[in-house]
Amino acid sequence: MKRINVAIHETGSLKKIVHLSLNSPQNLNAFDLAFYEELKTSLDNIANDEDTGVLVLSSNLTKAFSTGVDVKYIQTLTNQAASLFFQNVSNLLEQLVCFPVPTIAIINGYAYGAGADLAISCDLRVASTTTEFRFPGPKFGLILGTKRLINEIGPSRARFLTLSGTKVKAATAQHYGLVHRVCEEAQEAYDTALNWSNTLLKMPADTAGALKELCTGDKESSSNLTRDSVLQGDFQERFHRYLEKTN
Repeated sequence: MKRINVAIHETGSLKKIVHLSLNSPQNLNAFDLAFYEELKTSLDNIANDEDTGVLVLSSNLTKAFSTGVDVKYIQTLTNQAASLFFQNVSNLLEQLVCFPVPTIAIINGYAYGAGADLAISCDLRVASTTTEFRFPGPKFGLILGTKRLINEIGPSRARFLTLSGTKVKAATAQHYGLVHRVCEEAQEAYDTALNWSNTLLKMPADTAGALKELCTGDKESSSNLTRDSVLQGDFQERFHRYLEKTN
């Protein structure tokens, strides 16, 4: 079964809207190696297609956008292997932040950890009222998308969310700047993303690119910070303690 579905929306312009939907129901779109590799390949192919004008990222699942990392997979890794995996995920998030065309996330249900980082790596974000964000990584010693979080919502709120692990409902997420609009129904969120896409397609590509670059902030990659956070001490021991406390 494909974990990533890609659909093309033909438009009246020369460019097209590419809709990439996450589809891994067995683990609620959590990141394991297969999910990462399929998502990475899809993003590479879309980025290299000169006909792409906008990328829309969503989930096929009602319950979740993405619940973060696959716990069972992470538990099979050595500290070194975990460090490499999370560094690769960090690079993928950075690729999405710097994607060559505007990106829109349609978020529903759980957006936790790496899933939350994936959502906020997109330029524009629309959420359903079921959306719930959480950034639990620091609880087991992982720093992943925090730099992007700081850039999007500011250091004070980012510090609070990462240190406390607080769950953030849709309305608060909009107030914080994690999302730009909240919709009652999934179809309304989808229609909003398509309307935004059509607006973006009318903008000169160079202008959209310049605006993305101006708003990205510090371009220095955070993958080394991610790697070092995992290798600090015994990651698997920290991860095990975290799971014991949450179960």
